[in-house]
Amino acid sequence: MEGPHPLWSGGLWEQPDRVYPTPPPVQIPPKRHPLPQRRKGKRPLIGFGVLFSLIVLLTLGTAVLGTFLPQEEEDPFILPDILSELESGEAFSQLERAEIDATVKLPIAQTQGPVLTPVEIYEKCVPSIVSIEVTGLLSSGGGTGVVMTEDGYVLTNAHVVNDAYEVMVIDYQNHTYPAKLVVADEEEDVALLKVEGGQMQPAEFGDSDLLRPGDMVVAIGDPLGYRTSITQGIVSAVDRWMEVDGASMQLIQTSAPINFGNSGGALINDRGQVVGITTLKIILEEGGAEGLGFAIPIQKVKNMVEWMLAGKPTFGFSVSTRPGAEGLAILKVERTSSAYEAGLQRGDVLTKVNDTPVIQIEDLERVRNTLVVGEDVTLTILRDGEQHTLTFPVNSKEEIEAE
Repeated sequence: MEGPHPLWSGGLWEQPDRVYPTPPPVQIPPKRHPLPQRRKGKRPLIGFGVLFSLIVLLTLGTAVLGTFLPQEEEDPFILPDILSELESGEAFSQLERAEIDATVKLPIAQTQGPVLTPVEIYEKCVPSIVSIEVTGLLSSGGGTGVVMTEDGYVLTNAHVVNDAYEVMVIDYQNHTYPAKLVVADEEEDVALLKVEGGQMQPAEFGDSDLLRPGDMVVAIGDPLGYRTSITQGIVSAVDRWMEVDGASMQLIQTSAPINFGNSGGALINDRGQVVGITTLKIILEEGGAEGLGFAIPIQKVKNMVEWMLAGKPTFGFSVSTRPGAEGLAILKVERTSSAYEAGLQRGDVLTKVNDTPVIQIEDLERVRNTLVVGEDVTLTILRDGEQHTLTFPVNSKEEIEAE
């Protein structure tokens, strides 16, 4: 009998005592702050410096020609006001708006149904996933959307459309429709679009509160422009707080790969129900971070959309934490708010909202997320060492800004 082939000699199976070699030590790199990156695909059309140079040259050329050509009584040549539009920086300012219908709701199924294979999930959900193409002043880009209703309401991320002046939606049958913005919130990164014409197939939405770490999920979107791509993973965490662009977001963490262009796409449970809207992933400065994607829970999206349609609720005051001390410090109270009319003052210490203790800002946000505009809220505060309660109706953001 011939001996073992040289290719296989020395393998673990040739060690009768099953003594395995000691693995090399793992080198732990120094801790670095991860960079949350939102997943909007973007294609630059022309650099700002080039555009600015062209405008300057055109202006100088016009001035030179004006010294040699006969002067007429017509209005002088006026350049398009591109620079002023760029400098304004107001999100969504260039995008056409759709009429707001406060009766629109995001339906969430009360039952889950049978467990589906990834193939069955894909076949069920792809007709409800759309591509979003945006055109801005200096760039074009893309993202993903999820059909919310049959009559053309589409969910996506606010950062997908915040600097656009034109948005086009492409369905799974490759039909292209212009879209208008209905409502959007930059901090929560949620936007609702309206597509006119054609019947769309709405997604089935599931209860994100039922998710548990370890649950199988898939993400469907347009990473890097590859339309309706599906990736699989698990739920890594269900209540992860992230700081993005100065705002705190409560997100689902998933190992399902999420890349540029996935923004606004669907995170889907094993029943084929959309349970989140994909929004960002973690990227380290030196690279190498994988399986750290995040999605906005669909319950949060539902609250945000319906609040914005009815008028987003706000307390009308700002707070800060008090390390090592009780409650939240009131920093500022809007003079046009119901809180100001009820007597809330700067320097008060907020300890409870509707009998729920508040220690961190996240505690206050959780309570706000359960309220609707016009509903009464009761604050328990400390002022000069004495406890007081204040009750007032919750304002909408629009009410405070309009007054």
